Amino acid sequence: MTHFLPMTAQRSNPKEAEGIIRENRIDMVLTDIVMPEMSGIELFDRIRSMGADIPVILMTGYADMEKALEAIKRGAFDFIPKPYQPDYLIHAIEKAINYHRLVNMERDYRGILEELNLEIEGLVAERTMSLIALTLADRIRNPSTAIGLTCRRLMENKDLPDKVKDGLNVIAEESAKLENIVSEFQGVVKSRKSMFTYEDINSVLDSIRQLMEREVSYKNIRLTIMLSPEPLRINMERNLFKTAVLHLIRNAAEATKEGESVKLSVFKEDEHAVVEVADMGKGIANEDVERIFSPFFSSKSKSFGMGLPMVKQVVSEHMGNISVKPAEGGGTVFKMEFPLRWAEKH
Repeated sequence: MTHFLPMTAQRSNPKEAEGIIRENRIDMVLTDIVMPEMSGIELFDRIRSMGADIPVILMTGYADMEKALEAIKRGAFDFIPKPYQPDYLIHAIEKAINYHRLVNMERDYRGILEELNLEIEGLVAERTMSLIALTLADRIRNPSTAIGLTCRRLMENKDLPDKVKDGLNVIAEESAKLENIVSEFQGVVKSRKSMFTYEDINSVLDSIRQLMEREVSYKNIRLTIMLSPEPLRINMERNLFKTAVLHLIRNAAEATKEGESVKLSVFKEDEHAVVEVADMGKGIANEDVERIFSPFFSSKSKSFGMGLPMVKQVVSEHMGNISVKPAEGGGTVFKMEFPLRWAEKH
């Protein structure tokens, strides 16, 4: 059984009760509907007008049942019909107190996430993406993991109101989003400690063909892969290179409608090896083209805007260049160019 706080306030005058609610932190309110000077419904309305998300339980006789039901529709937590059973009353009070504490916990976690987001935005001015990754990993991993674990534990309670479950879902999604950012940029940092090797792009991409096909299969999208007829060798960090290509494939799949196709092409152009990923989506707005590689910019509501900046960083580390253009017939083409002669100069 949940233990209640030792402090309770009992008032027969609803106006006195209103004053206590205004001046103190209250976990829940239990009130009769029929009272002198002010009804329980009016007290409920005044509590709502304070902007306080305090659960209110109404006690009502049969004659006031319609009023109680109407109050429930407007946000009252519960009602207890008279004569009441003590066990039922205690259970209702426990649920109300737990609900209020969970709401406060959600509010606190939202505050933490907002502070973290502000810190992340401030990191854009740092000198390198690796410094961003290290700082993000240090500042986000532990609180993000704790938030996610707490949400999952709380959601195991089957008695939670839908409103609380929805709030916890939001927190869990935001936490997962932050963890994804950390994972992506940790890969960037780790790659800097690895050795670049002279590799054939065709062979590297062929080795992850199944992974690329898996990225598009969930939407029943066809992946067309056109490799170069000749080997195209560049200096690359294999894992980092594969991560960048897989991210572009994933983005293309998200932009493409079910049943259509994504195309991956590898070819030689002048003294460069070119890797292109084309989708059949709605394209990128002209005003967004210049911003898509900027950290924290995203046109997708559930994206943190760090994927394409990561890809650009990877391409830069390979002495390459990335650009974007409209695809013929609709959609978008991302083009990565890598110098073929870089290996000979190092």
